[in-house]
Amino acid sequence: MLLFLVVSSWLVCYTGKSEKKSGETYLKTVRENGIDGVGGLVAFTSLAVVCFIVWLATGLTTSWLIATLFYVAMASCFLYTTLIGKQKIWDQQLPQLTLSTDTRALDIGCGHGMVLFKIAHRLPAGGHITGIDIWRQQDQTNNSLATVTQRIHAEGLDQVAAVQTADMRELPFADNQFNAIVSSLAIHNVKPKTGRLQSLREIARVLQPGGQLVIADLGFSCNAYRQELTRLGFHDIQVTSTGVIGWWGGPWMPRLVLRAIR
Repeated sequence: MLLFLVVSSWLVCYTGKSEKKSGETYLKTVRENGIDGVGGLVAFTSLAVVCFIVWLATGLTTSWLIATLFYVAMASCFLYTTLIGKQKIWDQQLPQLTLSTDTRALDIGCGHGMVLFKIAHRLPAGGHITGIDIWRQQDQTNNSLATVTQRIHAEGLDQVAAVQTADMRELPFADNQFNAIVSSLAIHNVKPKTGRLQSLREIARVLQPGGQLVIADLGFSCNAYRQELTRLGFHDIQVTSTGVIGWWGGPWMPRLVLRAIR
């Protein structure tokens, strides 16, 4: 527990010192990228408040102080990952994604479009990326089709990027339409498991043979995805850790990255 508290404190300090971002910049980050799984952040914060109140009510008992600090650390870790960590993860992954004038990419569960915009700005002329989502607020705060469409227009990316409403379990695209597919913390939101497996089958259907697949998702999900993708004929499947910058509250809820070739 002490190690976790130290690491989480380091994350908070790193955010404040190394990133050198003002409060206004962080608010801009929240507006543009949202907060993933905000219910988790609310839960950690609420538990910290409850423990703090109990600590005061029980005469400053050490155990309740430790519990308070523990949940504060979890909330801080979660907030770091959703504001900064997820961007760093994709900044590390995208240079390994081959992009060309022939690229036809799909972003599954694009949300605010963090990954979509990173790819769109890297695409050579002629390449294109499409983002799909069902725009649920519990998955990512304040995401909407209109918001992402407006940002695409504002950044002058109308020729290289587009978004639409679609369910990943029933993709409205032709077989083999894309040669690259990415997904960031989206597939695990599909319930139940049969829906997630159907989503992977749809990904296999619309991805061309030889196409690239990159999924960043919760650890327990990526391990299940690997088994299904192997069954679907994908190869060169690699699942790697993202380290502390991918912790959603702690090391027991890591984000892993799965890369594979169709």
